[in-house]
Amino acid sequence: MPLFYFDFHDGQRHCFDDDGREFPDLNRARDEVIGPLSDVTRDTRPPGDRRDCIAHICDESGRIVFRARLPLTPEWMR
Repeated sequence: MPLFYFDFHDGQRHCFDDDGREFPDLNRARDEVIGPLSDVTRDTRPPGDRRDCIAHICDESGRIVFRARLPLTPEWMR
């Protein structure tokens, strides 16, 4: 099975996957990265309220094969 690496960035911190995980295909790896991305967004509190969390899936050669971006921009309505 192919090996995929999940890297996360929350606007301030990077979390790099050095070990990778095996999945039968990229679609299964994609499904696996979506849940943790929302967790990263919920758990981070950078200065201000704006958050822009990004997850990359890299293949065994290190090439980014998928990216998911979850922006959060809260706004007061006056």
